[in-house]
Amino acid sequence: MKIALAFSGGGVRATVFHLGVLARLAREDLLDRVKIVSSVSGGSLATGLVLASTGYRWPSSAEYLHDVVPQIHDLLTSKNLQWSYALKSLIFPWRLMSGRAAVLGDAIEQQWKIRGRLADMPISPRFIINATCYQTGKNWRFQRDLMGDYQTKYVTDPDFPLSRALAASAAVPGLIGPLIVKSRRYQWSEYQDGDWQSIMPKYKRLHLWDGGVYDNLGVESLFKPGEGLCDDSDFLIVCDASRPLAGDSKDKRWRPGYVDASMRLVDVATDQVRSLRARMLIDYFKKNPGSGAYLRLGRQTRYYYERRRGDGQPSLTDDEVREAAGLETTLRRLTHLEFSRLFRHGYEVADATISTHCGEVLDREPRNRVLFKAA
Repeated sequence: MKIALAFSGGGVRATVFHLGVLARLAREDLLDRVKIVSSVSGGSLATGLVLASTGYRWPSSAEYLHDVVPQIHDLLTSKNLQWSYALKSLIFPWRLMSGRAAVLGDAIEQQWKIRGRLADMPISPRFIINATCYQTGKNWRFQRDLMGDYQTKYVTDPDFPLSRALAASAAVPGLIGPLIVKSRRYQWSEYQDGDWQSIMPKYKRLHLWDGGVYDNLGVESLFKPGEGLCDDSDFLIVCDASRPLAGDSKDKRWRPGYVDASMRLVDVATDQVRSLRARMLIDYFKKNPGSGAYLRLGRQTRYYYERRRGDGQPSLTDDEVREAAGLETTLRRLTHLEFSRLFRHGYEVADATISTHCGEVLDREPRNRVLFKAA
């Protein structure tokens, strides 16, 4: 089995939810089957934290459960990335010349110790960190040996900080701001006639925003409508930790004429695009049993565990699930309870969904169960 993972955006809420999903895979000793990871925003932060915890290599299932998870738990419950970003913006205003996301990248380096380069990411699995290019309106991809989009073209073997790639992927409009890339600092290429050909850059500066603006599920590189899964995988797990769109509120922030009204319209449009992609994926999985699973933040799993026989594993209550799913999109420090609920929720959603719809596929995989009690 060749597993592809798509990690959505959603701040540290998404980061911890995705960590819980990885724990469910690790429990079945399946992390070595992961061949490609495509991430957006909070999902990109999750992958960056995992890699930084292991010296920029993909961990074994046992290593992930016993070493990586405790390290990241301690980090996210003790370091406030949002506060550090805000403080750096005030104390070092000249750093804003490279965009506010560059300041966030500095905070990621200092607070989370993610100091590698794109070239430090492992060859396998293949990692794709997604952002959105303002100039082209297209999906911009950071990879180990490539960055760019098909209209801007590409920089091969880019010497680029991983922290800034993560920051660009998480540069939420209205909350952070773009990463500004000066084109003259890089050699641009276009693939023609079986080889890379040098070209002049099309733009002096590129403004890279949150990848969720273009595709908040991060699935475009893994799944094509009418074609199916990418060649690198035969089982796709889509982890959607986006916050449910709130209904109309009496709060004045959502009334026309206020600044936040424009952000509300962005949220509505983004949610509609996400919903369309999700329906398309679910329809594909239904028509092609055993091809993948769609894991949604907020899914109630209590009924699954009540019907389940055997280990008597407890589950979160419905109220605890709602509280976990309702956490705001933020980069602040989490409490131990918030981390535990989000992590547990990701684990249980993965457990319930995969066991219910894809159990026969996983049962055919020879593996050893890794002993672990979810956080």
